Amino acid sequence: MHERALRTVLLIQAIEETDQDGDVLPMADRVQATRAIEEDSPLGDSSSPVDAQVQAPLSSADEWFLTRRAEALLANLRTRSPGVDHVLAVAGGATWLDRAMLAVAFAVGVVLATLDGDRRINILGLPLIGLIAWNVFAYVALISATLHVHPERVRPRRWRGSLYARWVRARIEALVGHSTRFNAPLAPGLRRFAADWWDIAQPLFMVRARRLLHFAAACVALGLIAGFCVRGFVLRYPAGWHSTFLGPESAHASLIALYGPASALSGIAIPSAQEIAALRWTSPTGGAEAGEWVRLMAWTAMLYIVVPRLLAALASTLELWRLSRRLTIPAALCGYMGVLLVRAHAETT
Repeated sequence: MHERALRTVLLIQAIEETDQDGDVLPMADRVQATRAIEEDSPLGDSSSPVDAQVQAPLSSADEWFLTRRAEALLANLRTRSPGVDHVLAVAGGATWLDRAMLAVAFAVGVVLATLDGDRRINILGLPLIGLIAWNVFAYVALISATLHVHPERVRPRRWRGSLYARWVRARIEALVGHSTRFNAPLAPGLRRFAADWWDIAQPLFMVRARRLLHFAAACVALGLIAGFCVRGFVLRYPAGWHSTFLGPESAHASLIALYGPASALSGIAIPSAQEIAALRWTSPTGGAEAGEWVRLMAWTAMLYIVVPRLLAALASTLELWRLSRRLTIPAALCGYMGVLLVRAHAETT
């Protein structure tokens, strides 16, 4: 069953089983939805196999029946309690945490571009080099974890997904508390739904958290690029370098190692060692126009950080797509389906 359909079914199941008096979902609406969907259901009119289907795993016809019925009841519920759509969206991971984290990551990148603290752009500065080193370390760790997965090492890596899942559940609990003040009979069903979905959606939360971190890392790099562009093209700060350990020759070699791939892709040539010596802050020229160096920095950040992170986010999205279609259906749904079929059978006899 698809993730979105399973969320809807679990929500309706939770409400029906906690709303015994029909205050939230009237009994007449439930019966009408069952009859309307049963007429078009692939289950057909077989009344004898009802007991067998109670114990059997859900078939595609059973899933179709539950999904269509839940969607019909959700449409009725939406007119009385519009907030249920927000609950379903939050359960699916649509929270402001994602957008806020990406905005903060971009701002962090902009701040990193100004860490040298003066009105110059250091082409051998730590912000870009440190960010690349951190991301390369993350790539190595990610590849190593993918190739060498040991059961005893899986649990420590789940903290990201656990934090994300706790955030989603906290948001649902906040919505439950809000609904208690306006629609008290609905609150137990929402609370039950949050608990049921928490148990099922842990793999989804882990992948969503991983994808969010990839997007956040890309946003940090984009913020760094934006900061350098503002300083180089808008504020017209000069570019140069200073080091107590490197001379012009070693600085030139370091720049080739750092910006070489970006230079090859962009066609922007790296100056010679003599020209690099003239870019030293202590030289008579004291730097040069930053335009070409800012472009090289942007290409380098895109090459080492943004593109790999977006590819990793794409891989996580594909994994999320796969998982969303292979979620484990809780055993309680089989019993729930059996009760619905028994009731439908009783009403037609």
